[in-house]
Amino acid sequence: MLRLDTMSLKKIPVIVISGFLGAGKTTLVNHVLTKNAGANIGVIVNEFGEVGIDGELIVADEDALIEIRNGCICCTVRTDLVAGVKVLLKRSDIKLDRLIIETSGLADPAPVLQTFLADTDLLDRVELESVVTLVDAANFQRQIDDNIAREQIAFADLIVLNKVDLLETGKIEQLERDLRAINPIAAIIRTTNSEVATDMLLDVHRFSLPNVMALEPGILQDEHDHEHDNSITSCAIETSHAIDPNRFNRWVNQLVQQQGQNIMRMKGVLNFQGEARQFYFHSVYMLLEAKPGKRWPFTETRQSRFVFIGRHLDSAVLQRGFLDCRHEISRRPVAQPVL
Repeated sequence: MLRLDTMSLKKIPVIVISGFLGAGKTTLVNHVLTKNAGANIGVIVNEFGEVGIDGELIVADEDALIEIRNGCICCTVRTDLVAGVKVLLKRSDIKLDRLIIETSGLADPAPVLQTFLADTDLLDRVELESVVTLVDAANFQRQIDDNIAREQIAFADLIVLNKVDLLETGKIEQLERDLRAINPIAAIIRTTNSEVATDMLLDVHRFSLPNVMALEPGILQDEHDHEHDNSITSCAIETSHAIDPNRFNRWVNQLVQQQGQNIMRMKGVLNFQGEARQFYFHSVYMLLEAKPGKRWPFTETRQSRFVFIGRHLDSAVLQRGFLDCRHEISRRPVAQPVL
C-alpha cells in the first residue's frame, strides 16, 4: 500500500540547457536565476575542462549548485550527473522547485536525456520539462557542419537564437531557415545577451518523448552511439600571482589574431594587479569580452583560472604565454599548470 506522501509527491521539472561553445548558456542560467530569486532552483553545470569557470559565474545558492568537471556530461561523467541530481533531491534543507542542467558546449543532448528517461529512481522524482538549445548567431556558420552542434539543435524543444544584435536582419532570417532545416518543430526565440522572458522557459512543458524517439529510437535502451571529435581538447592553468592587464591584453589579442581559427573558446576568472574585483574573460573564436565581476573576498586567496578549448592546441605554448602576463613583482615564483 502506498503512503499518502509518496502518492502526492510532485515531480520536479528539469530544464536541460544545451548549446555549442560560447553560445551563452551560463548567461541564460544566470538570467533565469536572477529573475526568479525567490525560487529554490538547483543547478548542475558541466565543464569540459579541468578547471571550473562557469560554476563560479553562476549566481545560484552554493548549496544548490553542483559542478561536474573534466569530462563531457554525455559520456564519462554521466554517472556523476545521476549522483549530482540525487544529492540535490536528498537535501532536507532545500525544497527544490526545479532543476536546471547546463551541459558542456561539446555535449550531445541524447545521452543526457536518456539519463532522466532510463533511471528508475529519477523517473519517480523528476520530469523533463524542456530542452533549450542556444545558438550563437554570430558564429553559427562556423559550427553548422559540426555533428554535435547539429545534434544539439535537432533535440531542442526551444531554440534560443542568441547574439542577433551582431547580424543584419536578412542574415538572421537565413539562419532561421538553416535551423528549421535541422529542426522544423522547435520554437525559435531571438535574443541578445541570452535575455529570454522567463515565462517562455519555465512552467512550459515542451518535451515530447515521441519526438525524441523519432530522432533516437534506441534512447530508452542505451543504444545511442556517440563519439567526440578527438581533435578538440582543452588545457587549463591556475596561478596565484597577479596578472598585468596590459600584458594580458596584448598577449590575448595577438593570440586570437594568430590562432583564432583553432581556439574555439577561452574563458577565465582573472586577478588583475591593483584591481579589487574579479575580471571575467570570454572569447568565442576571435570575439573577445572582458568585464569586471564581484569583489575578491578578503578571506579568499586570489587565484586566476583560465581555460582554452579548441583544435590542435599546444598546451605548453598557451600556458607559457599566459604565465608571461604575470605582473613583474610576482613573476619569480613559477605557477603550476593544471595537468
